[in-house]
Amino acid sequence: MKIPYTLYIDDKRLNLNEQLQNIPDGCRYQLPFAKEKRLMKVPELQLFSQQLVNNPFFIDLIEIDVKEHTYIPYVIHDRQLYMYFMLKGSLLYTTEKKRPIVRTQANTLMMSYYDKGSYFAYAKKGKHIALVVSIDPDWITSITHDYKNIQCILQRFTHSKRLYETMYQRRMDRQIQRWLYKIYSYSRDNKGALDGNLRKYISLLLEYYDKALEDQDNDIAFEIKTFIDSNYCDARLNTKFLADHFNMTERTLSNIFKRRYNLSVQQYYTDLRMEKAITLMDQENMNIKDVYMKIGYTDERTFRYALEGYQKRNK
Repeated sequence: MKIPYTLYIDDKRLNLNEQLQNIPDGCRYQLPFAKEKRLMKVPELQLFSQQLVNNPFFIDLIEIDVKEHTYIPYVIHDRQLYMYFMLKGSLLYTTEKKRPIVRTQANTLMMSYYDKGSYFAYAKKGKHIALVVSIDPDWITSITHDYKNIQCILQRFTHSKRLYETMYQRRMDRQIQRWLYKIYSYSRDNKGALDGNLRKYISLLLEYYDKALEDQDNDIAFEIKTFIDSNYCDARLNTKFLADHFNMTERTLSNIFKRRYNLSVQQYYTDLRMEKAITLMDQENMNIKDVYMKIGYTDERTFRYALEGYQKRNK
């Protein structure tokens, strides 16, 4: 297991300390077993990261104090699976072009995967704390044969051509908080015991999340997103079609979706269509006249207009 990503701040004013002996003032959490501790400061924010690489896991406890809202860049080095725990605050994750991916809420957990590339985390003024656990997919496979929902995530991670996908975002209950405490407060100086502790509690978290996925239908925003992911090439798909399907008004559906994913329903399914169209044209040498009907459009002119808009936004 290698360090899967690098947080960085490209700013001449950056004060970087990678040889910390003490925890910075105001730090809420300490990771006693962390092998790497980095403190990054610029006038508008302070970011403190405590990391451990312990195969098959990478653990990162991140605390961010933000004085002015800002985008924090990071680079993911290889396609990887994550369990993500938002302990305090809220962050909006975006692509390199600052297209929204997901907004994490306080006291929630979720699984996700990301391909290699550049991304941003947008942070508003205040304190934001997250525990990120990257897990070797082979290890997950070895312990989750009976977890059908986790197995579905592994299948999508392995076979999907999508660059990223976020799963069900679930509020953490006291049981989850106790298990997390057992992870980040562990202080025994014994590598074997540490390894066993991580495997035990991360296994329990995966089991819990597998069961939680059974309840994901209660998360309407996620259900809408999943439906769009499966049907975006359907020519009938529009906001009214979705509203009728989910038995709500167009306005309610749009508000629910935008509150979670920070972009409109129409932009989300349009972007999926454009990504598919570009793939068909680039990889299968299809021309526009053959592509537009395959991705849900009934006339070429509307498709060309949407494609031009997509390309301008993603220059």
